[in-house]
Amino acid sequence: MFSTSSIGPVLLATALAAQSFQPAVLQTNTIPGVSMAAVGGGEVFLELSVSRDGQVTSVRPLRTTPPFTDMVVRAVSNWSFVPAEDDAERAATEGDKLARERIETKVLAVAMYRPPALYTGTIGELPRTIAQASEDSAFPLMTVMPPYPPRALDAGLALLQVYVGVDGLVNDVKVFRSAPAFDSAATDAVRQWRFRPAVVRGRPVSTIVYVMFGFPAPIGGR
Repeated sequence: MFSTSSIGPVLLATALAAQSFQPAVLQTNTIPGVSMAAVGGGEVFLELSVSRDGQVTSVRPLRTTPPFTDMVVRAVSNWSFVPAEDDAERAATEGDKLARERIETKVLAVAMYRPPALYTGTIGELPRTIAQASEDSAFPLMTVMPPYPPRALDAGLALLQVYVGVDGLVNDVKVFRSAPAFDSAATDAVRQWRFRPAVVRGRPVSTIVYVMFGFPAPIGGR
């Protein structure tokens, strides 16, 4: 399990506390498998609509790659969140503090699957962008695929909680669901990503993106 330094989480908590918007935080989840039938890699970008009670009310595919898209959509449809919060739009006050309210929000979920062949080309469909993301969720402008760890022998999938700042940089990464042989490679890769920051109620905000990296068992020798 990846852990940050003792200073990192404090700075991150301070940054999030300094903004009125608090992003939805994943609470319970299921994760998709690593398809044994896939002959290539793939990318799946999904925009989740999360209600005021933290439930996923719709899943909108932004980028798809068969056969991965359907199994990722099924998995994230069952996710639940601690709801997002913001200052109340009607500025009723409670003492010296603005009233808070739960709000509907968008959350980006990304699944990146490596191809099973390490050194040779693979067949299979290429990722296809079919819709544009809304401004409410951060969106990757640059992605990096992790290498297959040299000591890993089997398949695995790691789910990462990625904290994206108002500048679009990755401020912190936490392993939400661990695949021990792959956690370090996945974390190192996503730290290099760059995002278009989320905009909520007309202002850029720090938010959270959920990224899954799938590593199929390698074929074709190491």
